[in-house]
Amino acid sequence: MKFYTIIHTQLLKQNYQIKHMKIEKQVLHHCLDKAKEFYKLGERDKARDYCDMGIAYVAGKKENGADGEDLIEDVKINLWLERFWMFLENKQLML
Repeated sequence: MKFYTIIHTQLLKQNYQIKHMKIEKQVLHHCLDKAKEFYKLGERDKARDYCDMGIAYVAGKKENGADGEDLIEDVKINLWLERFWMFLENKQLML
């Protein structure tokens, strides 16, 4: 019975982590996709806001101990930051 409880607990933890990853996997891609979409629509302020949200999300992860080489949504944190900053710079959205 004890073995079953240990295995069951481990499976529950893995299931939680998988669900958590699926939720997390959408955040940064969504922000970047929305920024691109709003830029195409001429909504420069909204495009900038979505880039800022993505940068803030990554900054929060780094404040909680994540390293620039850690992965979020299968992409290194430093690459996410570069993507957002380059989008802002290339589209002349920097304030």
